[in-house]
Amino acid sequence: MGLSMGTIVSARLYSEDEKTAASLADLFEKKTADYETLFTVHGEGPLNEVNRRSGSWVNVDCRLAALVQAAKDVARSSNRAFEPTIGTLVNVWKIGFGGDRHPPRADIEAALKKVDYTQIAVDETPGTCRVKIGTGQSIDLGAIAKGWIGTALARDMQRAGARHGIIDLGGNVSLIGSSPSGEPWRVGIQRPDAERNTVMAVVQAENVSVITSGAYERKIEADGRTYGHILSAVTGEPVGTDLASVTIVDPDGARADGWCTALFAMGSEKALESAAREGLSVILASGDLKTLWVSRAIADRVTVQDKSMKIEIVP
Repeated sequence: MGLSMGTIVSARLYSEDEKTAASLADLFEKKTADYETLFTVHGEGPLNEVNRRSGSWVNVDCRLAALVQAAKDVARSSNRAFEPTIGTLVNVWKIGFGGDRHPPRADIEAALKKVDYTQIAVDETPGTCRVKIGTGQSIDLGAIAKGWIGTALARDMQRAGARHGIIDLGGNVSLIGSSPSGEPWRVGIQRPDAERNTVMAVVQAENVSVITSGAYERKIEADGRTYGHILSAVTGEPVGTDLASVTIVDPDGARADGWCTALFAMGSEKALESAAREGLSVILASGDLKTLWVSRAIADRVTVQDKSMKIEIVP
């Protein structure tokens, strides 16, 4: 267990012998650090180089180029409910990174002029991948990278001998096989208005990612109001939504992570429509925490722990 990517990272990995288990621990630590460097905007790395040289093509690791393209695809399909060029706006608000006030509206408007995913260009020519963003833009993959990293770590650990495992990147859970008992893993879903580890529902799963987004972890209090960290690419303000949290169960962690943010920003009606259209298995918690909308595909694997809530199954 340790601190990485701005969150607590932990893993339970099971192998057939002690020697393999010891090597898994070392490999997990190394791979986590490598992936953080690959996608960080809070230190030196290739993504920061893309931002520093905005307006120009930058040669990058092809894994980074692929994730940038995936982020563009989610932005387009979600009609910008997810926006990878939100970086200039994030830098104005700084929620979770030292921000403690509502920024001047003029600063928000200036930042919004640079928020436009259509200005991202990606060249995935094998061996010579490149990315270019618009001049003055800042790309931020924080709402999709942890999902990618979780899936990548699970695959890395499997190749290195892990037979079972659960990897937790602070609300982004990736599963290797079943639990050691042979039963599916039981993953708890945080109740947004309660202390950490207060579970409102449990989902049984294996060989997938279980990813949850909400505005309850990173937020600021200012002017008598609470501002969450998920920002609107249209208004420049933290999103207004009637959802308390969104959970997606999917084999592709990046897909789940990006769409979690998008669905949360959309609100329940559009989120349910988009989830059905995209074939996403979701658990949506209503803002009043009385209802969990659960996709039919996973309904038999979801159990409510909080008896004040009810499940409503959706297509």
